[in-house]
Amino acid sequence: MKHLLIILGFIFICSCPSGAQDTVSSIEQTIADIFEQYTAELDEYIDYNTFYEDLLLCSNYPINLNRATREELERLPFLSDIQVENILSYVYQFGPLSTIYELQLVDGLDMTDIRRMLPFVVVGEGIGENKKIYWADLKKYGKSELYFRLDKGLENKEGYRYLPEEDTNVAQTNTGNYLGNNLYTSLKYRYHYKDRIQAGITAEKDAGEQFWGSAHKGYDFYSFYAQLNDFGKLKTIVAGDFRANFGQGLVLHPEFSIGKSSYVLNVTARNAGLMKYSSSDESNFFRGGGATLRLGKVDLTAFYSNKQIDGDTANGTFSSIIKTGYHRTLKELSEKHTVNQQVVGGNATYTRMNLQVGVTLVHTLLDNRLEPDKSVYNYFYFSGNKQTTGGIFYRLRWTKLNLFGETAMTDRGAAATINGCFFNPVSQVSLVVLHRYYSPEYDTFYASAFSETSRVNDEAGLYLGAEVRPFRKWKLAAYADSFRFPWPKYGIDDPSIGKDYLFQADYTAKRDLAMFWRLKFEEKQTNLSNTGAVMPVVVPVQKAFLRYQLTYSFGSFTFKNILEGNLSRKAGADWTYGANACQDVSYSFPRLPLKVDFRYQFFDAVDYENRFYTYEKDVLYAFSIPMYYGLGSRYYVNLRYEVNRHLSFWFKLAQTVYADDRETLSSGKETISGNRKTDMRLLVRWSF
Repeated sequence: MKHLLIILGFIFICSCPSGAQDTVSSIEQTIADIFEQYTAELDEYIDYNTFYEDLLLCSNYPINLNRATREELERLPFLSDIQVENILSYVYQFGPLSTIYELQLVDGLDMTDIRRMLPFVVVGEGIGENKKIYWADLKKYGKSELYFRLDKGLENKEGYRYLPEEDTNVAQTNTGNYLGNNLYTSLKYRYHYKDRIQAGITAEKDAGEQFWGSAHKGYDFYSFYAQLNDFGKLKTIVAGDFRANFGQGLVLHPEFSIGKSSYVLNVTARNAGLMKYSSSDESNFFRGGGATLRLGKVDLTAFYSNKQIDGDTANGTFSSIIKTGYHRTLKELSEKHTVNQQVVGGNATYTRMNLQVGVTLVHTLLDNRLEPDKSVYNYFYFSGNKQTTGGIFYRLRWTKLNLFGETAMTDRGAAATINGCFFNPVSQVSLVVLHRYYSPEYDTFYASAFSETSRVNDEAGLYLGAEVRPFRKWKLAAYADSFRFPWPKYGIDDPSIGKDYLFQADYTAKRDLAMFWRLKFEEKQTNLSNTGAVMPVVVPVQKAFLRYQLTYSFGSFTFKNILEGNLSRKAGADWTYGANACQDVSYSFPRLPLKVDFRYQFFDAVDYENRFYTYEKDVLYAFSIPMYYGLGSRYYVNLRYEVNRHLSFWFKLAQTVYADDRETLSSGKETISGNRKTDMRLLVRWSF
């Protein structure tokens, strides 16, 4: 009887109305889906914090399409440059839109694109005219959020085996192990008033870093930012930690690299100008202040940064900038903030309806001399303590052509250039061609343009991309990229070439049923191991990938099925294979403010070249694209509970279990004894 009452009570609770914020949850899921597609072909870190915050703010204060500027539409990363231009051109030619679905008449847009835009744009009444701000409005209408996050690995790692006692001299007892416990923790405060004023503070401690002891006291990393928008002629003012992105990224785009993805037309960097920096990444930002002044059609920007960076300094020199942000051992602490970096820069941009031209100039000064340990592949890497880089970029719309590009040069005469063109021959077809050349001598601190590697240096290539909508509900996307490296690269002791192809077919049967097939082939070159030859022997490495994904909803359930396979071969040897299968199930309780995400995954990657990177859902402000190699399985459970409109909880438990007879995982201080790895994450958000 008692058990029956408990069951009936649970059913009653689930049937009661709740304050779950379904709209917010839907927007957050949309952002996560966009991010997954955006990073589908990347195996490097992309800052999800910045990505998420920019789009969430855009959903809170949607873009009015009838008054939108190019810069505002570029905040939507899933829109290609040609789609942005076509939207602006349509409104300019035919006047204000009467409904959002009138976008179906814009070349290059289909219902999938329009549905993706819905949370972030409006037609008619959107963000009103910027009015004078009063102190009372900041308190009454401003929104504050406080986040606390805690991560913990449940297995013990080698680096934590011998933690020093709090009252013991760390320098005498520590033998190179981690100084702190295995907890990752962060505390974040965010405030914003509409899209006019934003401010925040971030404090973070990585796992292994000491929070309170003889080696360190307090959080390891602190960050502060403030941003003001549209105050008279002042377009933007930033103070504290900030970003600066201009042109195509050859001079200044430290945010993240622009590479190939399943969004085959998204090959241009977004000229976001000055923006606050709210991530916990400890390297890719400026610290100081800057402002952008709008004078008619000209924007003038100036900024200054002065911060300490990590480096292995000795006798006034250091061999590399350390960007990991880890300060877990005495050695890592000795390299913390040992180099002063000052940066002064500016930009002038002229914008008309069909034309944009800009000039960017950046000067960097270090108080220690950077002297990389020279080898063949990094012979042309920058060395010294100061560098000046300048560039000119452009965008031009002429009939159905959209031309873009940038050319840059350092104070040592090294040059880089990137140029391309978008073309819409008919409304169902969009094309892009992009050519880049980065000389081996071109090596700057903040460049992040379209390239095969993460470093904008020593590369020449030609990229062709196309999107075709042959039938209703179908979209075909493809790209072909051919590239060469005129100088040896890391792991390639000779000039080399490569090629890369992708084809994807998307079918959207209806709003709650979609699928795609993705086929990719790439061929690069690498050293032939164990040859013993005096002259380098470079051989091709071929890889082929196939992925099928099905997403569908039924009631409160959402399902995702993923099947992947790949083949790899080096220098004509036998092919090795990899297989990966995922089943995702998400359930939103209709009358309980609880959402559950579950995944079970099986993978079998025979060789390291057959490894997989698979995006998975996580707690808010965290993102995960784990790498899988070997034979094993993985599961995770992700919970989100909305106590009320002020308080929310996220919790994730994930475990990977290997079935290939391995007795340890990872290496060095991260070594785990056994064949499994378990991680736990907790996030609490308080809105007020």
